[in-house]
Amino acid sequence: MDNATNSYAPAGDASNALVEKSFLDGYALGAVSYGILVILTWQTLYSFLSLPRTKMPWGLVTCACCIFTLATIGFGSATKINEEAFIDDRAAPGGPSGFEVSSFASGVNMMGVIAYVVLSWLADGLVLWRFWLIWGSNYTYAVFPALMLLGSIVSSLALIVASFQLADSFWAARSVQFGTAYWSLSIALNVLLTLLITGRILLIRRRIKRSLGPQHAGKYFSAAAMIVESAALYAGVGLLFLGAYVKGSALQNLVFPVLGQVQGIAPMLILARVAQGRAWSQSTVEATAAGGMRGPPATIPLGSLHDRSAVENVTVHISTQHDRHTDSVPSLSDKAGSPV
Repeated sequence: MDNATNSYAPAGDASNALVEKSFLDGYALGAVSYGILVILTWQTLYSFLSLPRTKMPWGLVTCACCIFTLATIGFGSATKINEEAFIDDRAAPGGPSGFEVSSFASGVNMMGVIAYVVLSWLADGLVLWRFWLIWGSNYTYAVFPALMLLGSIVSSLALIVASFQLADSFWAARSVQFGTAYWSLSIALNVLLTLLITGRILLIRRRIKRSLGPQHAGKYFSAAAMIVESAALYAGVGLLFLGAYVKGSALQNLVFPVLGQVQGIAPMLILARVAQGRAWSQSTVEATAAGGMRGPPATIPLGSLHDRSAVENVTVHISTQHDRHTDSVPSLSDKAGSPV
């Protein structure tokens, strides 16, 4: 028997079926991403809450809770919309894909969109904070990135308003213009900060290698450290989504749910490193920068919450012995101080 006559596929355009698959598969990928965020949030909060109450960084704990809450709202909204599209209202004009488009401006869906937008503000702000810290807490360096963040916020607000007011909602020409401006600024900000943070870490890594040897350019100078500290994950996924969104490709339906969760995963990875004592602190930057210019310093602090609720206070001690002919460094030892 011919497979075509034995098929239970609904009648309709094959391209429409492809769009429906992209919505459903995108939701599945978003669910996987949300599961990753759940695990990261648990690890981060557990590490923070293991600290003494007097040393608790309540601001960072609140930030982690806000990130998880917003990501949960976004995922819950997507779950409800997909239930309606593929089960409750699957006979809507245009099928599930038609319902997804027509219901974009609904209260349930826009609640999720707004949650993801606010989440992107938090994510960008956290990366900007890391940039400011790693670049020596210099406000002058942060002015231009801060203006980019402000432009991203304004564009995202315009996108939300346009999505409510226009007939084609998120895919109307004006919405696409605002959306392109919003994600372009947000992604450009992350790409810029990724390059600057990575460049700074590579520079300090070279100084540490020259002063102390390659064995001490470990967890604070690894490729993973540079990727996490700069939130490069969000920049990569964001670029993929922006290209598909501008072209009107169905690929955007696969990437958008993932992008929403990655906006939470990227900053949560940073907070996890801070909570576990593996992130860069201001004292780390100051010590390594000074040491690289004038030879190895006596002590290089590497605790991520040094003097402010540190998980660990790691120092590198250098014993220097002088003789009449040459200066030598006969011994190097790592010492992990007790938690403060």
